Amino acid sequence: MPIKIPKQMYVIFVNFIMLCLGGFVTIYVAENINAPGYERLYLLPLTYTFCFLILFSRLLFQRFKVFIVVFTVIGFARFVMLPYFIVFNDYYGGRSPEPPLASSMETAIYLMVYELVMVTIVIGILDYFQNKKYKARDTQQPFDETKSYFGYKVFIIIGFTAAIVIPGVISSISFFIPKPDLVDVMEDSDVLHMLGGYMFILAKQLIFIMVTWWTYKKYAATNQMLYVWIAIIALFTNIGIFIGTNRSDIVLVAIVSLVTFKLLFPKYFKMVVFFVGAMIVGIIIVMSTVRNIASISGGTSGVTDFTDNMQVYFGGPYNVAMALETKLVFPEARHMSVLFFDIFRPMIGVNIFVKNLPFDYSNLFFNQRYFYSDHTTQILPMIGQGNLFFGYLLSPIFSVLVVCLAYFIQSKIDRTRSIEMFYFLTLVCTRMGMLMGQNTMNIINDLSYNLALFLIVYYVNKKIVFKKRLGDVRYE
Repeated sequence: MPIKIPKQMYVIFVNFIMLCLGGFVTIYVAENINAPGYERLYLLPLTYTFCFLILFSRLLFQRFKVFIVVFTVIGFARFVMLPYFIVFNDYYGGRSPEPPLASSMETAIYLMVYELVMVTIVIGILDYFQNKKYKARDTQQPFDETKSYFGYKVFIIIGFTAAIVIPGVISSISFFIPKPDLVDVMEDSDVLHMLGGYMFILAKQLIFIMVTWWTYKKYAATNQMLYVWIAIIALFTNIGIFIGTNRSDIVLVAIVSLVTFKLLFPKYFKMVVFFVGAMIVGIIIVMSTVRNIASISGGTSGVTDFTDNMQVYFGGPYNVAMALETKLVFPEARHMSVLFFDIFRPMIGVNIFVKNLPFDYSNLFFNQRYFYSDHTTQILPMIGQGNLFFGYLLSPIFSVLVVCLAYFIQSKIDRTRSIEMFYFLTLVCTRMGMLMGQNTMNIINDLSYNLALFLIVYYVNKKIVFKKRLGDVRYE
């Protein structure tokens, strides 16, 4: 009989590892820093280590919450790995032709510490109250049977028809290997093209959910491996079919697909996770080539390019400092009309009515400070966006609000008995775990893209029940 290791032992073990890593990086950074403005960079790994020891290690092993897992991993990369590689590689620069001032860099580090502390406090409070209401999911029957798939099937037919009929949609779809010349294809397309693409992606994910649930029931009844293999094929297909070249979207779908598969087929999870990981790495490598992204080192230093990518995607101190100077260089960026556009321009559907308004959103001002050109390749960090509109004191407000929204959605995930609702709520919760390297525009766009259209289809499917015996359709 295998020995069951108490969860507390896992917590102690990861705390020990984090204490060693965090302590080493803190001391290494403090002793070897070599650039003005970066003198307090050691505060980032030091603060994250304390937050991890006090809260995150315990939450990781308390019960599975995808938001906490993603947030903790991204936080480790942003606050521990990035400072280490900045100092180790002596890379204190970035992609801007005019780097931020040393004073801006110092302030950026303090703001990042402030953001992490505030978010940690809010997570601790919300988790305490949510655990009181938590009820464990039945592992034998994690979800209830959906009464009817008629509405879903109709939508799937419509979604695939739209992909075929609407010009340009089918050519935008990649199957495992990213197609060339598709960079930001959805952003630059007309409304009909975008809608057709979104409908196809939703239809594709609904097929994955329906097939995976069907194989789960068949396997439970027959114990035949055939159904497990069908579920694995559906898993890989769901991940491998995508539109455009947005790498984070592919990673998100992979994470949520694996979470769903693990809940239904826990015995075979370890068998597929390695191969899924390898496939994702392969797709991202090919996609980087397709996107033709110029490396900061010109291909001469993989470590420098890795450090630069972490800086860009995880909202490092260089980018936060740039956000602080955006407010100084472009004071008009602080206007409430910009905030209005930040909220409504990313909403799919609403953006049709507001996109032609004479406003700019904050990310455009941020990229203008970054490049002093029309390039828009950098992501305004959320702490920088908060400071832009509300100043230093309230700069973590957007991060705190996203955490609150993530915990609200997590409460719905815990209660839902619908596999499709579980899948799509988990999808948006996963994106929110990346909040510190994102901004409200990314979060709002993801909510409207991955959740709003699904909720409409979900509601219609619940109201329409197809009766095979009578051969008619009735509305409930």
